[in-house]
Amino acid sequence: MKNIALTAILLFAHALFFAQEQTQDTIQIDPVEVTAVRSSSPLKNLPITIAVVNQLAILETQPPSATETLKYIPGVAIQNDGGITSTPIIRGLSRERAPILIDGNSFVGGRIRSYALIDPWQIERVEVIKGPASAFWGSDAVSGLVNVITRRAENGYGKDFKVGTSLYGGYQSVNSYSRGRLEVEGRGNGFDFLIGGGLRDADNTDTPGGEVPNSQFESAYFDWNIGYSPAENHRFEFSGKYFKNDNVGFPGGLGAPGPPVRDRVFAPDEQTGYNFNYTGKNISSTIEEVGFNAYFKQQRLHIDQVTNVFFEDTMDINRRIDVSLDVDVDFGGFKAFTALRLAENSKLTVGADFLREHRFGTKRELVVDIFNPMGVQVNQVAPPPGQIQPDSDATFFGVFAVEEWKPSEVVDLLFALRFDNVKTEIEDEPFFIPEIADLYNEDNTSDNNTALTGNIGAKIHASDRSDFSINLANSFRAPDLFSKYNFADGVIPNPDLGPEKGVFYELGYAYDGSKFDIGLNFYQNFLNDLYVPVSVDFQGTPNVQNQAVGEARLTGWEYQLSYTIGKLSSVFWTGSYIRGKDRETDENLAFMPADQNIFGFQLRDNRNAFFGRVEGIFTSKQDRPAPTERETDGYSLFNISGGINLHEVWPKFPYSKLVLSVDNLTDKEYQSHVFRGTPGNQTRFFAPGRSINAQLIIKLGVAGK
Repeated sequence: MKNIALTAILLFAHALFFAQEQTQDTIQIDPVEVTAVRSSSPLKNLPITIAVVNQLAILETQPPSATETLKYIPGVAIQNDGGITSTPIIRGLSRERAPILIDGNSFVGGRIRSYALIDPWQIERVEVIKGPASAFWGSDAVSGLVNVITRRAENGYGKDFKVGTSLYGGYQSVNSYSRGRLEVEGRGNGFDFLIGGGLRDADNTDTPGGEVPNSQFESAYFDWNIGYSPAENHRFEFSGKYFKNDNVGFPGGLGAPGPPVRDRVFAPDEQTGYNFNYTGKNISSTIEEVGFNAYFKQQRLHIDQVTNVFFEDTMDINRRIDVSLDVDVDFGGFKAFTALRLAENSKLTVGADFLREHRFGTKRELVVDIFNPMGVQVNQVAPPPGQIQPDSDATFFGVFAVEEWKPSEVVDLLFALRFDNVKTEIEDEPFFIPEIADLYNEDNTSDNNTALTGNIGAKIHASDRSDFSINLANSFRAPDLFSKYNFADGVIPNPDLGPEKGVFYELGYAYDGSKFDIGLNFYQNFLNDLYVPVSVDFQGTPNVQNQAVGEARLTGWEYQLSYTIGKLSSVFWTGSYIRGKDRETDENLAFMPADQNIFGFQLRDNRNAFFGRVEGIFTSKQDRPAPTERETDGYSLFNISGGINLHEVWPKFPYSKLVLSVDNLTDKEYQSHVFRGTPGNQTRFFAPGRSINAQLIIKLGVAGK
């Protein structure tokens, strides 16, 4: 069997190389522009580290979730809670310290679920700032930021009206994950539209160590984007998204080690969002770009949870706690900016952001069944259902200025300054637990935090192919409503919580040769008033409360090398190293990813008809756990994929892309160090085993252009 597989790989590689020798290069690589610094800027000129994942990479690697689109970026690790719930760790920090934006709009109220509310087929590209981004985007961006930019139809200005349709289908064997999406799009006479919807369904995940119970999920969604361009350089847009995830198992994280101790299911998790956007470019010789965006989102989350409490040293149930929770959030705001070309070598972008978040107090239904050692129910406790904590609100307002200055042909400078004001408040009642109400007084039921953040960076072009960069920044994270005001899962609120603050520097080098590319980055991030979970006694039982008492230092290296073979094929090597320390105790920080290296061979013929990839992912043993963690063994994974663009093989064929892949080729049994549990990474479920994956995309009409 191994010989057959090896022969197939060699024949595939030979076919691709033969095609490279016989055909002309037809793939154009355009300069990359990003919006990470608030207006459109060439990536090559920016001294901050930004990774871009484009649509081609997403389609050809078949990521099962939006989080998985980031897994090949050095310095980014995937923190998986099982099933579809996962988030990225950027340079050692995640969630509230590495926020997600969708089309530049903030996502609040549950970042643990945010990536589950996006289908990778909806994505045009993903921009990832590695390092603090508070000077550009405000609160929370302490270690990085992810901006997911969704797709839209081609601009319809000056074009005849045409329509088209697209069909996406995919399957993943490791959890019988089937998914599909249908789109209709059109453009012409100044108008453009893209309307789509999809379904996703998965069973429990198979691993070499057994099935991961309660890791199933279902999903249905609908989205639209309608634009009008009265002129070539002006576009108005109205878009919306509805997403419903249902029966979403949650085997890890949030204190859920999984059956038989606890079963948690999101049933359902819904989000509805609306967005209005205006963009104008090249308005005058001075005004290069103008943007305005207003948005509103509504989240409705229902949680069903069953917790079993056993008699000591047995698996006999003493208490079964059945609880249903409604956790709802509304939020919305606006963003506006203007990019001014004050001189030929200078661009100044100024703007303002506003965001209002309203978190409804959790509503609960609770039933506690009590059993004797013989398994006979002897009592039932069922408090009246209702709201168990008050509503709370947060208001964010920020103004910013970003200067991109090129004083000479060999130097690009970046300066950013931002002022933010964050107000939080909680209503007076109701409090189901009187002792929680006692934590509050007239001085801490509302709070007002301000911050001034900045960024100074320089990129020196030592030659046409070689660049050096340096970047200095500070950051802050305002206390979120959940940490400050909400009581859940043994976590006590802390109404006196203040903001986190950080100082950061980074050094970088990049070489872009005709065949050989290299990128190297070294950074340190110093954090003060870091939120640390501290054990506290509450009502005679141990609980946890976030307190701003930590001081931390994160140090890391990242590197990526590639060598081009033929026209479009390459070998590559990427890797990352990170260490996190508590500067007061010298203990290791929690959830520090293990060292990782990825080696691979990427094949593509010049017609873009055939493509393939073979890779090995080598993760070292994590033997520097935090006090609440355990060590995690190292592991090696091997993946292989290949595909064909049928329309490039047969020009009269409609646009059709077929991709086949095998992940975890050897069915390796392993656990990631950053899988969550309680405490630390104590969850015991394994990562997915071998998975055979397939994807087919067909586009007709203008969609396949």
